[in-house]
Amino acid sequence: MRKFSYHCYALLIAALVCVGLSGCQTSGTAAPGATASVAAPAGQNAAQLIIRRAPNLGTALFVDIKIDGVSVGSIGVGETYKGPLSPGQHVVSAVARPNQLFLSPTKKTLTVVQGQTYTFTAAWQGGTVVLL
Repeated sequence: MRKFSYHCYALLIAALVCVGLSGCQTSGTAAPGATASVAAPAGQNAAQLIIRRAPNLGTALFVDIKIDGVSVGSIGVGETYKGPLSPGQHVVSAVARPNQLFLSPTKKTLTVVQGQTYTFTAAWQGGTVVLL
């Protein structure tokens, strides 16, 4: 079996981090395949959803965000999710990744009003990620 030097491992890790960072940026748009009920075009005075990531989550975790069961983004250290929501009722969920303890996602049900901004902070509380 061939042995790799530490430099090869460092280069591989750096490449994976770069790819991961470019894929984890939150643009505020719905994920491909998202239904029209999740995200509304910004020009229609849609509501705004903002989810900040609390520092107490550490550096090795991401927070995966879903709206009505559709993945819309993942936020890492120092990142914030911003995206439009159409008026009506929505379920916003968040879970830490990697989810080594197999915790259930935290869910918030929102009745969204056109033009409003809904702001949450994803943080650790009682051994799970919550939306405050």
